[in-house]
Amino acid sequence: MGIRTAFSVRHGTDAALGCPLTEDRVALTQRIKEANDIVDVVGGYINLRPVGPTFKGLCPFHDDQRPSMDVDPRRQRYRCWACGAFGDVIKFVQEFEHIGFLEARELLARRAGITLENLEKNRQGPSRASMLDVMRWAQTQFQECLLDTPHAEAARMYLGERRLAGETVRRFGLGFAPGMGEWLVGKAANAGMPADLLETLGLIGKRDEGRGCYDRFRDRVMFPIRDVRGQTVGFGGRILPSSPQLQRDNPPPKYYNSAESSLFSKSDQLYGVDQARDAATKAGYLAIVEGYTDVMMAHQHGVTHVVATMGTALNARHIKKIRNLVQRVVLVFDADAGGDTGVDRALEVFVSQDLDLRVATLPEGLDPCDLFVAQGPEPFRKALEQSVDVLDYKLQRVWAQEARQGLEGQRRAADQMLAILAAAPQERSVKLELMVNRIAHRLNLKEETLWQRLRELRAKRADTARPADTGGRTFLSAAAGQESPASENEPRSAPAARHERELLELLLAAPALVAQASAEVAADEVEHPGLRKLLDGLYRLHAEGQPADLDHLQGRLDNERLRNHAMLLQDEGALQLDPQSAYDKVRARFREKKEARRQQELKNQVLAANDHDSAIELLARLRNPNK
Repeated sequence: MGIRTAFSVRHGTDAALGCPLTEDRVALTQRIKEANDIVDVVGGYINLRPVGPTFKGLCPFHDDQRPSMDVDPRRQRYRCWACGAFGDVIKFVQEFEHIGFLEARELLARRAGITLENLEKNRQGPSRASMLDVMRWAQTQFQECLLDTPHAEAARMYLGERRLAGETVRRFGLGFAPGMGEWLVGKAANAGMPADLLETLGLIGKRDEGRGCYDRFRDRVMFPIRDVRGQTVGFGGRILPSSPQLQRDNPPPKYYNSAESSLFSKSDQLYGVDQARDAATKAGYLAIVEGYTDVMMAHQHGVTHVVATMGTALNARHIKKIRNLVQRVVLVFDADAGGDTGVDRALEVFVSQDLDLRVATLPEGLDPCDLFVAQGPEPFRKALEQSVDVLDYKLQRVWAQEARQGLEGQRRAADQMLAILAAAPQERSVKLELMVNRIAHRLNLKEETLWQRLRELRAKRADTARPADTGGRTFLSAAAGQESPASENEPRSAPAARHERELLELLLAAPALVAQASAEVAADEVEHPGLRKLLDGLYRLHAEGQPADLDHLQGRLDNERLRNHAMLLQDEGALQLDPQSAYDKVRARFREKKEARRQQELKNQVLAANDHDSAIELLARLRNPNK
């Protein structure tokens, strides 16, 4: 994706590179990168462990089965050896957050406490950083209202009745939205917060016919939804049991979430993940319950590796986030609700994911919050310890329901299990083989019979499924660097010659050589168009008296693929122990190539000569290049 800025221009515009020359921007970008150590930043998204001089973790950009990503603190680079993802700290944030260069830079600047001025004027829509600012501001307003105002007396009583301690309420950032209708609207106006951005984030709404705005959350306890780094990205609002709104003919829902936006989607959020992350890493697994107060009460009683989904079943998007933290999940159900629809959906996900999924059932039909209040943490801990594999759990329930129904019951039991496995994308895999084997053993059926029935169910599923939308790219293909359909039509150049590639590797890794190279190797001697553009950019920087390094060069490139390739080249060049000696060899190769071209041109001229004297002169020049 191209990057074009509206920052002040110091040296005019470089028409060849199509980007303003912005030394101030380049210096600021370098400062931001220096203030954000890549290990700290990447470690805020995924779990990293030290391995020698680098750190390793599961790559978040593909379905990583083993820790394939290296994060190198010396070069400030990350690289996945499986899918090829590669870059610096800004690139990582871009790819993880699905945002552009400027927004990633802005997020990192704010993380480091660096003030950015003259931000991109032509940005399409609000930046992620500005949305996070609004969410942080709103969370503060709600929390201050709950803790300090008379409007929230009923809310404080409600939380007290739920036995939530004040310290827990503060740690999870709970708040209260009064039922006045325009409380937050007034707060926003006084603080100069943009109403359109609050509307985009679902905090306020516009009345019909332009009659002002209203609060979307009213008379509700507000639960901030935070990402893994503790940033508020949305809210869940629980209406008070005493709210007059519940007396209407059409009462509002008990729970109400933030609007779906580029910042928040309830289908991939885990409530409490920022508080549970460290404990989950230590325990080796996450426990997933069903409600906000269940999570808070577990943490209040010292069981801190507990999170909740946002009213949705566990799905592949949840799994992707979880696998960056742990390799095992325990789903917690009470004895009455323990697991038909929720377990079936989770099992469908489990079939195709490299994750250990287990199910825990609580005693006496109590939900986790009530269980903690009544009996303390030990019964909950015991239930987690006695959790069973999700497939065994489902088999036990199916067999208990159908075993007494004779052959027809066994057939239904087999179909119930195989219908779930039919959702697996692989025709056969080791995991699927093991699961079919276990089902066969439990139901006393031949494996081949089950495989045949599985094929039938898959065919039936394919016939009834709606056609897939092929208009967009999958997350995996985008993360792996595959080209979009639009880019497939772009002209592609032949692979670069080795000496051309090595020249750029050396110059990007050792900028001090650029001055020497500019006097000895002309840019037009590089035939590969991408490398020639990089070399020309370095030479222009040197001619203008600016540092001819990668950070300054990237500020002038409007081609995302070329910027990424430049980083790869720099990394390869950094492996050279003696850059000057390596450069001398590359320069000699350029001279050989140049002389070979000159010789070929003379031969062509000899063949094309019209008179004897001219041919003799050209032959002499061929035999004596220095003449």
